[in-house]
Amino acid sequence: MSHPVFLTSTTFSHMPIGQENQWADFFQTASFELEANAFIPILWLMLFKQDNLHWAKYIDELDHNDQRNQGDLEEYQQDFAENCYAYLVIEQQQALNNLEQRKPLFIAIFGEENIPHFEEFKSYILQYYPHFILLRTNGLPLDLNDANFLTQPLTHIENAQMGDTENIDFFTVQRRDLARFDDQAYFFYGADVLSSSIASDSLEQPSSPMLDTKPPSTTASGLAIWICTAIVALLTLGVWFSTSSILYSVLIFIISAFVLGFISSKIGETK
Repeated sequence: MSHPVFLTSTTFSHMPIGQENQWADFFQTASFELEANAFIPILWLMLFKQDNLHWAKYIDELDHNDQRNQGDLEEYQQDFAENCYAYLVIEQQQALNNLEQRKPLFIAIFGEENIPHFEEFKSYILQYYPHFILLRTNGLPLDLNDANFLTQPLTHIENAQMGDTENIDFFTVQRRDLARFDDQAYFFYGADVLSSSIASDSLEQPSSPMLDTKPPSTTASGLAIWICTAIVALLTLGVWFSTSSILYSVLIFIISAFVLGFISSKIGETK
């Protein structure tokens, strides 16, 4: 089952508020997004501190003025009422400062060999997240009004950053989780799903011109065959009407069919 989590580049300093009909503007202005399924990548968490935690209401997950949402809004109201979920948001420079301060911690947990993943993620933040960085957690199967899934790992990170030796278990869990992933980059910072899809589409493009050039060749060869067949038929009928000889007609048919068949095959090879 899919439980997507998103790290979104946005001009919003908060989760969009459906009662104020902000979702349409949010999706139009969100410029970049990383995605993970059913977990929060460790480098995402290293961007934040606990004071970056905020709350959003489930009933604000959809714009209230959109008639297409009315049925879903009624279900949200019945299921969640005024209950909330926790999320994280931070301004770019603060996030970069936090990330750089935690670089020694990253090395202590994962080793120097994984520094390229750290630097790659940092380059994403520099290039694609110029304003606010929003960690959207609403796709996770969360308990109502629960923030432990965020505060616990953030506490471990903050304590480990200060040299607390009681975080050995946290280190061990992170290393064990990393070992479960064949795609280590995905473990560290998720995936840029949109760009991956665009790149996949681009790889398929070169085959299109080749496909476009084949039908004319096939059509031309087919036309040559029809013309040759018509010529053979006309020659045979002409000899029959002029001589009334079956023998001559058969000979002309065989000879003309052979000659024109040879010519037609050469035309096909040239095409």
